Amino acid sequence: MKKYIPIAFFLITLFSCESKYPGYIKKEAGVFMKLLSFEEGEKAFSSDNYIVASIEVYDKNELLYKNYKEEIIVPENNQLSFLIQNLNEGDSAIFKVSKDRMKKAFLPLRFKESSSDFVDVNIKIYQYYSPSSCLDQKESFDKEMIEQLILKRYIENTDVKLLSKIYKKELLEGEGPLVKKGDLITIGYKGFFTNGLQFDEISGATAFTFTYGTPGQIIKGLDVVIKTMREGEKSKIIIPSQLAFGEKGSTTLIIPPFATVIYELEILKISTK
Repeated sequence: MKKYIPIAFFLITLFSCESKYPGYIKKEAGVFMKLLSFEEGEKAFSSDNYIVASIEVYDKNELLYKNYKEEIIVPENNQLSFLIQNLNEGDSAIFKVSKDRMKKAFLPLRFKESSSDFVDVNIKIYQYYSPSSCLDQKESFDKEMIEQLILKRYIENTDVKLLSKIYKKELLEGEGPLVKKGDLITIGYKGFFTNGLQFDEISGATAFTFTYGTPGQIIKGLDVVIKTMREGEKSKIIIPSQLAFGEKGSTTLIIPPFATVIYELEILKISTK
């Protein structure tokens, strides 16, 4: 039977004397936990299990990271297993985690800067799957289907327009000419996943200059959307995997298979031939 915050709070306060946050237990250096609800006698965390969980990281009221429950977690590949391991199936908790600990957890990906020393991590564990039961739930683990579910959830909370299977939101209006085939263009961008982690950035001295329309220079999704942009324009672009890095992911292994990617792209300069 589920026990909610009054009981959990009573138990926590018995052991929270060393915590800098009232009602929280210190779990390790830079990590404090407050249990919100818990299940008695349910499955405990195991590094061999698959996990269905929702995770949100906030800096005050700003959402920095989000793992949707549709995305199945494999502990050995997940950066937040050091938090999840404290929870049983059915538990939910808030963790206060130092930003330095979060940055360390997400290497080599970039975790967003926070304005405070600690961020709040909200975790709800829905289910732990053993490897054998995972096989019985094969359809639920179809990566392409999961991508579409996560993309749908992400779009629902994002003000964007659909453009040839790509989503776009103008962040800064351009005043120069439209990009056209054969133009020599210079672009800068930041690349993110739907969870908010940054995987790439080019700007300033690393800005990329190429002839637009030349095969193999950029992923198909960027090729489609750049021709709708003007010099000086900056836009947020959401590209499903079939127009990005596909079912194999990137050769660098940073972009996994069936991963939607998001770019904040700016057309820095257009030189017409």
